[in-house]
Amino acid sequence: MVNNLAGFLPYLQGFLTPQRQERFESVLEHRTRHLCVVLENLTKPHNTSAVLRSCDCFGVQNVHMVERDCDSKVDKQISLGSHKWLTTQIWNTEQASAENQVNIDEDPTVICLSTLKSQGYCIVAATPHETQKSLYDLSIDTPIALLFGSEKKGISAPALELADECITVPMYGFTESFNLSVCAALCLSELVRQLHNSDMDWHLSESEKDELRLQWAKRTIPNIEAIERRFYSTGFAE
Repeated sequence: MVNNLAGFLPYLQGFLTPQRQERFESVLEHRTRHLCVVLENLTKPHNTSAVLRSCDCFGVQNVHMVERDCDSKVDKQISLGSHKWLTTQIWNTEQASAENQVNIDEDPTVICLSTLKSQGYCIVAATPHETQKSLYDLSIDTPIALLFGSEKKGISAPALELADECITVPMYGFTESFNLSVCAALCLSELVRQLHNSDMDWHLSESEKDELRLQWAKRTIPNIEAIERRFYSTGFAE
């Protein structure tokens, strides 16, 4: 069913308390798509869930989950419902085939990262092994897709080939690396801090905000299917 934003959104807002609408607006004011996160082949639901929670907390709206040979799963005890406020996209072999419009390898990693590149994102791989460039030296002048790889195998070779930058989070102990979700939180904290202190317009457009207002309202209001049917059946959509 196609939603008429001009009519359906104000109609739905009538079912929300003023406090809920104020909360939506407060969160939307800090949402961004200048940063997005790519999770490649994560195998542990608690890591995926913790990263989603961090993305919501830091205002990063879009998360891309690449499934090369495993399924992305969310632990609701850890995510605390954060996934319902985010825009998530799954990339696997089936979807890669559907997205593939040119003769390139139908690898979901390749399709995902190539698509993000075509949208103007700089692919930044977070890895302790491939670079000595620090997170704190990374420029935020262009949109960034922050890439994290599998807990055991790390970022795949195709992903590293497509990466525009490789960064590491400085460490001063004996341990080789941070936990994946901790690394993601550290990276997001620093990059969002830089965004908020910059003169760039990193905010969502008004049309993007309207789309999220609609999505969030539909995920908040009980019996939304019945309400939507009533809206369209009674002529309010005209």
